[in-house]
Amino acid sequence: MKPYIIFDMDGVIIDSESWYMNQLRNFFVSRGYVIPEKKLEEILGLNTKDIFDILKEYINYQGNIQYLFEKYLQELKFPNYQQIVFPNVQQCIETIFQKNIDIIIASSSPRKIIKQVLTDLNLDKYILFYMGKEDVKKTKPSPEVYKIIVRQQKYQKPLFVVEDSTFGIQAAKMAGLEVVAYYSGKFQNNQSQSDIIITNHMQLLKLL
Repeated sequence: MKPYIIFDMDGVIIDSESWYMNQLRNFFVSRGYVIPEKKLEEILGLNTKDIFDILKEYINYQGNIQYLFEKYLQELKFPNYQQIVFPNVQQCIETIFQKNIDIIIASSSPRKIIKQVLTDLNLDKYILFYMGKEDVKKTKPSPEVYKIIVRQQKYQKPLFVVEDSTFGIQAAKMAGLEVVAYYSGKFQNNQSQSDIIITNHMQLLKLL
């Protein structure tokens, strides 16, 4: 079986976390709730439903959080993915593919979003397969998505996982995998559990 690498998507391939954080912040501000930046950064990497469950306790929201969550989804605007792709991502992934290394995406985003991102960035042709929130019972920080991938790869572990958020790194480490953390400089994520930290995707090529 060919060697492979697992990539997270949000915060690793695209700078979607900045986009969604701004929308989340504005959504709550419009309803009279101010969420400190530090708190928003703490919940990076969780799926949106889990974020709302956490923030319900934080703002002491007494109403139906499901209603608030659905209103957010109705108002949610999606970015132009070509405008928020991180520098050198496409070149990095293409080079990895050319080295005969498989690439798998493990994300907490919906599958339709993952597909749209990969298609818009013209990366779909390089990806062996991808997994989204519908493919697991528990999203990150649960290690489930990584354990499923390793099982599907006949228990061959990846060369490494590329993550950015604290929860994503925890998920991969709990699955017993080596983790390369991508630090974009945009958030003060705790990446101390990772094995290596990079600031440019082309640095990954030196690890192959």
